[in-house]
Amino acid sequence: MSKQDSTTDGSAEMGGVPSWYREIFPAGPNRGFFHNLGDHSAVFVDRGRGQLVVSFDNLAEAGGHRYDREAWAAKFCADREWSHLGIFAQPPSWFRDMELITFLEGLRDAGFFKRFERVAFCGTSMGGFGALTFSSLAPGCTVVAFSPQTTLARDKAGWDRRFRKGMRQDWSLPYSDAADHAAAAEQIYLVYDSFLELDRRQAQRLDPANVVTLRAFGLGHKSALVLRRMDRLKQVMEQAITGQLTQERFYKLIRNRKDVYLYRKTMEDYLRQRGRDELAGRLARAFKNRRKKQRAERA
Repeated sequence: MSKQDSTTDGSAEMGGVPSWYREIFPAGPNRGFFHNLGDHSAVFVDRGRGQLVVSFDNLAEAGGHRYDREAWAAKFCADREWSHLGIFAQPPSWFRDMELITFLEGLRDAGFFKRFERVAFCGTSMGGFGALTFSSLAPGCTVVAFSPQTTLARDKAGWDRRFRKGMRQDWSLPYSDAADHAAAAEQIYLVYDSFLELDRRQAQRLDPANVVTLRAFGLGHKSALVLRRMDRLKQVMEQAITGQLTQERFYKLIRNRKDVYLYRKTMEDYLRQRGRDELAGRLARAFKNRRKKQRAERA
C-alpha cells in the first residue's frame, strides 16, 4: 500500500484506537463511559473503587484532533489499576463551560465520587486550575496541582496576563476561583517554581491550611514536563495521590534537575532577567561540563 493510500481516510494521520476505548468498548474488560459535551469531553474507566483519579487537560493537550487522544495521566492510572475520569478540553477554555459544570455537578449529585475510597484531582497549569476548583465536588479529596492558576478573572488576578485566550473566557460562571473551592480538599500538593513571580502569586491566593507547598526551584512553569524529563513525575504523582509525599521526599526527588536542559534554560533566563549575566554564564558552562563528564563516564 502506498503512503497516499494509507492516509486516504485519515487513519494513519489521525492515529489509532485510544487505550481507554479498548477497555470500555462493548467487549472490553472494564465498565466506563465517554461523554461528548461540545467543547469538552469526559471519559471514565472503572478499575475498582479503591482509587479514583480525576485529571484535566492542560494547554498542550487542548485542541488535539487525533483519534487516539488520551486524557492526562491516562497511562499512569492504567498502570496502577486506578479508576480514572479524564476531562478533555478542545479550546483553551480553562473549563469555563456551563455544560461541563452541569455534567460534573450531576456526577456529584448521583454519588459518583462517593463510590470510591480515595479520590484525587490532578492537573498542570490550566489543568491544575481545573483540579483545584472542581475539587469541592468531592470533599476530602487529594489535589495534585502543578504550576496552577487559581483564576484568570480580571478583577481578582488581572496581573496575570500570560494567557490572553483564557482571560477572555466567561469568569462569571461557577467554579471560577479555585481559592473559593480548594478548602474542601483534605490535602493539596502544590508544585510550582517560586522563582516565577506570577506562579508564586497564584499559589499564594490559596489558604495554606491544607496545602503542602513543594517549591520546584528552577523547573519553571512547565514543572510537570521537567519532572517527566527527570523521570520523577510518576514518583511525585504516586506519592502525592497516596498521601506519602513530603517536602523532604520531594526535594530529594528533584536533586537531578541539574541534568535537565529545561532547568538550565529556566535558571539562565531567571538570572539574566535580574542582571546576573556572569552567574548565568557560569551556570551554562557548568551544565555543559557536567554533560561532557556524564558522556565520558558512559563511554
